[in-house]
Amino acid sequence: MTDAWRPIAAALADEGRRLAWARIVLGVADRSPVQASALTARERRAVEALERAGLVTVVDGAVLPADPFTPLLGHRPAASGIDRFVRDGRIAAWPKRPADRAALLRWATEHALPAGGSASEAAVTERLAAIIDDPATLRRYLVDAGLLEREADGSAYRRP
Repeated sequence: MTDAWRPIAAALADEGRRLAWARIVLGVADRSPVQASALTARERRAVEALERAGLVTVVDGAVLPADPFTPLLGHRPAASGIDRFVRDGRIAAWPKRPADRAALLRWATEHALPAGGSASEAAVTERLAAIIDDPATLRRYLVDAGLLEREADGSAYRRP
């Protein structure tokens, strides 16, 4: 874990700096940014400390808030597609929407068999067990969706 949060916490530990930062943030929200030229000596020192911590920046004489928090929190874009349902390579949630279910089943089919391939029931089950806790149910879903074809005796599967 990184200690990059420490300068921010140290800067905000001082009440005067917290008040200065609040004034800067609220000034921008009210469309009246704090002007560096209008600061007292004490306020300038507070702004300098906030600037060193990455909480504010001075642009053309205006003191503006900065965002040091997003990088600290390791912000990642929201998952999309099947990534919303797969964690660490395993199905973690089952989609409600039919289109999402179909996409997830296509993804699972890729793990079960290569295109045009065939394998025994045990091999398919083992491959599916790597991506879900209930491989037999997933195998049935893949057959029902027409993504896998099962031999009449159930001993083998193939991918059409």
